[in-house]
Parts: sequence; structure tokens; C-alpha cells
Amino acid sequence: MSRLRALKVGVGSALCVFAATFAFGVSGAAAFRVGNTYLALGDSLAYGYHAKQFKEELPKVNPETFDQGYVNDFYNLLTALNPAIKLINDGCPGETTETMIHGSGLPGFCAGGPHGTPFPYAFLHHPYAASSQLEDALKILHTDPNVSPITLDIGANDALQFLAARCGFPKADTCSEAQLLGELGKIGENTAYILGQLRSAAPHATIIMVGLYNPFPEVPSEGSDRLTAALNEALEKAAKAVPGVSFANPMPLFNPSLFLGLPESLDIPFICAFTAMCPGGTYNPASPEADIHPTNLGYAVMAGVVAFDFLTH
Repeated sequence: MSRLRALKVGVGSALCVFAATFAFGVSGAAAFRVGNTYLALGDSLAYGYHAKQFKEELPKVNPETFDQGYVNDFYNLLTALNPAIKLINDGCPGETTETMIHGSGLPGFCAGGPHGTPFPYAFLHHPYAASSQLEDALKILHTDPNVSPITLDIGANDALQFLAARCGFPKADTCSEAQLLGELGKIGENTAYILGQLRSAAPHATIIMVGLYNPFPEVPSEGSDRLTAALNEALEKAAKAVPGVSFANPMPLFNPSLFLGLPESLDIPFICAFTAMCPGGTYNPASPEADIHPTNLGYAVMAGVVAFDFLTH
């Protein structure tokens, strides 16, 4: 067993022990709720995406092989609390808040939008006939009143597409503060709408909004951590606007420099361990092999953040 695999197993085991200990130590009126189904919503992070693996599997991608994301790790913890719980993972790589609400506009595809790439339903963990991921989620919730928890990660693709199309990212940052704030406000409003729809359809479910990390420290210059933190603030504000929605933030573990008041270069060893941004062991955002998505270890860390939020709110 590799060191990273052993560490991941250790993290997962520790989380299960913690969950079981916590569950037996709290009263029956605990805030968290484990139903018969865990519904995971969002983009490539929910999907458990790895760019290298996806390219190797094309043109016949098997979604079942993408089974080591934070959703799967968190689900394994939930089975310690309810062995009968099932998982529905609606995560769609490339999904934005806009496409999650309105769909791609292309039958049989999610994600897309004006600057994104559509993703075929056939590659999804849970293919759906609905016109959008949100519509499918609401159908599930209206059919099954015992879905809990629900996790949602969204907004990263909105921001990345905006930065690339309007600001010259990653080579430059030509956007004004007003432009950036306008985009963050739009992401926050869409996210609040999504969460509100979920809460209306599932009034008793535990809902967790999952925050984002910055895979691009020092790109194009010092300050990208602060931009990601501003996006997380918009997402957290959206979560607080909907009753009973909590916010799980992985950024302090992926990007500790911002919280310690130190240069972003401090983030790089963590980004190299927790994401695939360091092909060959060297941080190289310009490399075609660099991937912003977590490694298996990074997904396990994210699962730990989600699990801690779930058990303590």
C-alpha cells in the first residue's frame, strides 16, 4: 500500500471512529440527520473527477471508476451511522450555477453554457432525464421525503469561466474590482436560489454548502487566495440566507497562508499534496498535465471538512 493510500485509509478510519463516537455521545435530538439517501449535488468535485483518468478512459468513460471523491468518502462515513443509506450523486463536471438551474440547452448534456464544455448524461453517476441538475434533485426530493444529508459544491466554474473570458486569467488579471464583485454577487444570488429550492423541497434535511479552495496560489500574482476567499464569502452568505444550511470550508487546509497572514508560497506544498497541480512533484500551473482537482488524499481532506461540519452543526 502506498503512503498516500495508507494515509487516506487512516483519515477515513479516523473519521468513521469519530463519527461513531460522536453519534453515541449525543442525544436523539442531534442537529444532524441521516436519512435513507444521501444526495450529492454540484460540479466535478462532487463527481470525484480526475482529469488524467478521464482522458485515459475516453471515449468510453465509466463513472463507477470515479469513486474516490469527497462524496464517496463522506458516504462511507454515513454508512457507519446508517448502514442502509444509499448514495445518489448528481455531480456534473463543468456545472455552473446557471447551468445547474437552467440546464445546458443541449438534450442529453449538463454543464456547458457560453464558455463551458457540455458533459454527457451517459457519463454521470446518476444519469437523469430532467433538463437540469436542480430539476432532477427536486424530483428526487419530492419523491423521497427521507433524503438527508444533501451536499452542494458549485460556483468554481462560474468564476473560472468569467476570469478566463473577461480577465485574461491565468496569464493576467485585467478585471476591475467592480467587475469581480458583480460576478461574485451573481454567483451568490444563484446559489441562494438553488439552496432555497432544495430547502423548500426538503424542509427537514441537513444541507451542507461546500466551499472552495484556491489551486492557483501566486497566479497570476499574489492575491488569488483573497479572490477565492471572497467567493467563499459569497457562498457562505448564500448558505446563511437559507434556514438550516451550514457552510463547510476546505480553504484553511488547502490554503493556510491567508489565515496565517503569510505569503501564498506557503500554500504550494499543500496544493501539491492535495491537488494534481504539481505534475512530477513540481508546482507548474502552466503544464498541460496540471489538474486543479484534488488527489485522492485531497478528496479525503475535503470529506473530513464536510464530516466535521455535518457532525457539529
